[in-house]
Amino acid sequence: MNNLNNINGTNLNNNGEERKNNRKVHNAVLCNRRQMTVSGVIRVDNFNENIIVLITEVGQMTVEGQSLHISKLSLETGDMNIDGDITGLFYSDDISGQSGGKSSKFFSKLFK
Repeated sequence: MNNLNNINGTNLNNNGEERKNNRKVHNAVLCNRRQMTVSGVIRVDNFNENIIVLITEVGQMTVEGQSLHISKLSLETGDMNIDGDITGLFYSDDISGQSGGKSSKFFSKLFK
């Protein structure tokens, strides 16, 4: 059965019936490398002034920088604001935050 994607984010099957996407919503907006707005936040796993590790609807997200500060966090709405000098943004598909891959090796070396 072929599905056609509608501009509204719904799927139409061959009979023209609508089916809702199962995709979760996550957005990250970076402004001048100083402010970031993130939606779809499930939880924050770790943070300090140089790194913020959070779990989003689409996987683990790591923000690196200097003088990082979480200025807003609402887990009810999934919204978060980050201020500081943002130098890196990385994703992992591991939603649990328990990745056994390259990123966890990096963090284990970083936090020794």
